[in-house]
Amino acid sequence: MDTISKRYIWIFFIIMITAMAGAYLGNIVSTPESKPILPNDNITAEAAAYVTVRDTEGNVILETGIPVYEEDEYINENNIHYIIISIEGSNAVARVKDEKNDSLQNIEWKNAGVLNKSQTGSGAIALLDNNVSVQAVDPPRHVIIYHTHTDESYTPTSGQASEAGKGDVLQIGKALTDALNKANISVSHSLNIHEPHDINAYHRSRRTLTQLLKERPDAAFDIHRDSAPKSAYYTTINGVDISRVMIVVGRSNPNMQSNLSYAKTIKAAADEIHPGLMRGIFIGKGDYNQDLYPTALIFEVGTESISQDLAENGVRWLAEAIIAIMGR
Repeated sequence: MDTISKRYIWIFFIIMITAMAGAYLGNIVSTPESKPILPNDNITAEAAAYVTVRDTEGNVILETGIPVYEEDEYINENNIHYIIISIEGSNAVARVKDEKNDSLQNIEWKNAGVLNKSQTGSGAIALLDNNVSVQAVDPPRHVIIYHTHTDESYTPTSGQASEAGKGDVLQIGKALTDALNKANISVSHSLNIHEPHDINAYHRSRRTLTQLLKERPDAAFDIHRDSAPKSAYYTTINGVDISRVMIVVGRSNPNMQSNLSYAKTIKAAADEIHPGLMRGIFIGKGDYNQDLYPTALIFEVGTESISQDLAENGVRWLAEAIIAIMGR
């Protein structure tokens, strides 16, 4: 082999290695920092690290342990669409993005946009008629559930906010699995551990999600619990104490619009079936691995100062909304 040929081969390998390194670094940049882990003691949610977002009049609209950045968005429980315009320390300010065009106030879940059959596995998320039952699903549907942060726990239940490898959040995934199974929705619930709870947790859970997606599910759910004051999630609906639920969508991925459309559909269904259950939809910087699938979502179920049983109550009611939109 002459010297010129060897030189071209070396140039080719250098370009290839540079491209691979660039892709890896780009993926790291697009992934937000993980929520902070609380020490294994009785620290309250009020002492935990979280961000308070206020509107331009100073009213609190969101408290969350999810990292918040400028241009992140939030659709609150009343479907008012905000965009974050400034951040200083643990405080942020948001303005209404476009009250007329970006709110969901006039959207009914039965008529919400859905995905076609080619976009998911066993079929479309079907439009519903007025007689749909939330008790059973036909044709068969399949869902995958996993946990990027497998350590997350509920302090009133386990005495600590973080339990390596066996966080209470795994039981929330099981409660959702059981509720969906009762409606004949099959579920693959992964207990794969992705610790430590750091910036690379989403890279580790990406491998789990990639494997699960080979099953061609109708939806992929990453179950978490938030870090915020108890009051941000605790509520009573029809005499039942529950934890509310917030949906998280990553805005830095090519599936953002389909992910968000699916999130809106679930929220609209839940708002009709169990008003008050849904806290809202947070649209944050990063991809949260949702670039891998058009119906991939994160559910934040409660905060560390809410007990596990309340979180299970909330996720069972969430299941009814998922069951409804997967019906005929």
